[in-house]
Amino acid sequence: MAFCWNCGKQLEGEAELCESCRADTSVAAKPGNNGADNASGDAAGSAPSRESLAEQYKLSFRGDSGTFFKIWISNLLLTVLTLGIYYPWGRANMKRYIYSSTYIGDHSFEFHGKGKQMFIGLLKFSAITLLLFVAAIVAMVLAGGFGVALTSIFLRVLLVIAYMPILGLFIHGARRFRMSRTSYRGIRFGYRGKKKSLIWIMTKGALLIPVTLGIYTLWLINNMRSYIYNNTKFGNMKSEFTGKSSDFFWMKVVGTFLSYVTLGIYYFWYKKNQFYFFYENLCFKKDGAVIEIVPKATPRQFFSLIAGNWLILIFTLGIGYPIAKVRTLRFTADNLELVGDVDLNTIIQTEEQYRDALGDAAADIDDSADFFDLDVF
Repeated sequence: MAFCWNCGKQLEGEAELCESCRADTSVAAKPGNNGADNASGDAAGSAPSRESLAEQYKLSFRGDSGTFFKIWISNLLLTVLTLGIYYPWGRANMKRYIYSSTYIGDHSFEFHGKGKQMFIGLLKFSAITLLLFVAAIVAMVLAGGFGVALTSIFLRVLLVIAYMPILGLFIHGARRFRMSRTSYRGIRFGYRGKKKSLIWIMTKGALLIPVTLGIYTLWLINNMRSYIYNNTKFGNMKSEFTGKSSDFFWMKVVGTFLSYVTLGIYYFWYKKNQFYFFYENLCFKKDGAVIEIVPKATPRQFFSLIAGNWLILIFTLGIGYPIAKVRTLRFTADNLELVGDVDLNTIIQTEEQYRDALGDAAADIDDSADFFDLDVF
């Protein structure tokens, strides 16, 4: 079974032209099969040297705050003028710029999502959420109104329990859509997770969070992250996340406690620990070979980034957000090193497209949905 390297559609037989996007699917035309891309190996197909792999793996962010500001301000104005309708198109524009400005070696990532697809997904997400909210209000009124405190609290808990599995469905759809619309060197990412599995993870979380007085929330976040990344692929290469929920829990608890006790001084060590926990536990595997991610940022560098971003936002009254965002993206790229023995020229297309953007708006809730698009703080 073969797939088009450009659009991901399954190919019929030995076809050398994709019927969907008309891309040339012959071996010679595929990314990574020309002389320039294969300079790392010799004519006999020997393994690339460590130096050539280091060049392949070099991560960088090449966007600039000026261009990003123009995109951001135009999106903001159009979203306001259209009463929010333009938001999905603006979101697609932002992602397209961020992805195309993020490079590994000489090649950038690409985001192929369309505003229309994301708008339809937003409508579905909003409609289902609104229906649940209305149902909760009706239930509270029928149960005795808002004045009955215990009834109100009980129904709110039931609403959360009912909503969590639906949120799992949203995140599942968002991840499938997002990955199928992300590519590198013409090869698409893909999400192979099962809908039922993610819904069960969320349902279990909904049941255990009230019982544990919220403590299980951190386990739920890490369990979701593990499931999502362990079912994500880039062509015939698979990602793997090995971070333990217990380690994540104690890192968050200790980090939060010490940040308060030290009046914020420890916060920069806390952010550094979060950064390291995520990337040190994430890797990519193919046929026994591995690409690992080595973080290099120090607490002092986090202080410079976070304090600088706060000052920019305060003194520009928020208008400097694009500058802070670009600083954060460049900081992330500059402080991660990819190390391994996977020749990126050997990656081939295996993932098909997924057209439904159901739940794409909910991807903001999932803090692991984007590899590069990290929080400003």
